Amino acid sequence: MSRQVLSVGCAADIRKTQAGVVHSVFKGAINLLIEGELWTVLDASRADAPFGLRLAPGGPPLDREARVADRVHVRAGYIGVGQLVLDGRNASRWTPTPWPRPQTGIESRLSAVERIARPRAWSGSADTARELTEALRRFDVGSEADLAATVRRCVGRGPGLTPSGDDVLVGIFAVLTSGACGREGPRAAARLTSALTPLLPSTSDVSRYLLDQAARGLAGRALHDLGTALVECASDEVLAHALDLVLDTGSTSGADACMGLAAAGRLSFLVTEKAAT
Repeated sequence: MSRQVLSVGCAADIRKTQAGVVHSVFKGAINLLIEGELWTVLDASRADAPFGLRLAPGGPPLDREARVADRVHVRAGYIGVGQLVLDGRNASRWTPTPWPRPQTGIESRLSAVERIARPRAWSGSADTARELTEALRRFDVGSEADLAATVRRCVGRGPGLTPSGDDVLVGIFAVLTSGACGREGPRAAARLTSALTPLLPSTSDVSRYLLDQAARGLAGRALHDLGTALVECASDEVLAHALDLVLDTGSTSGADACMGLAAAGRLSFLVTEKAAT
């Protein structure tokens, strides 16, 4: 069977000859382990991802299309997944752009996101996000040990295939690697990555790959577009639509990521807000 690919994420090279296996299968997604990276085949209703292959509408649910451990082959724009052939030769390429520096009013917009996301998030997400950003704020003696201990309490914590604590971290990385934080963003992201890396084996397999991607600045489109709407002071309608797309991710995953994004936004953006007033 053949399916057309609508769009390919910025980090997935479908022209290069590569091989792998099916990692896991769900109704709306198939995870592929290819050359040490986790790619995801997505149905048309899902948002783009850096290593995502979003399919054209139609066809059966994806959990009928492949099985775990099926062989995967990538070559010249085609992706073979077991008996399924994905044709990406004419697919568009999703490439995120850096966020601009935030416009005034960012504090109220961050608060609105947090207020709407909190009821749908894991009960511990707000405290986890606050503890992580407070640890990142510190630069005194012992601050790196404190950050490492805080990250250790967060990784793998909470419910979900991607635990909620990990989703909070994804939201924080989305801000720190966005380009909107000036020189301090990459520095904070590097500190957080240093604390996180030894702990990656302690969380779920899928979450480990997604955390590693987030630390490299590879956030999914829904979260990226929400951040863009926030910093650009988009209309209420645009912001609400972007937020809905994130909140529809998983049971609590999108809401948990929003809590991390809001906390990191306060850490990174409010200096800009105060300087402008």
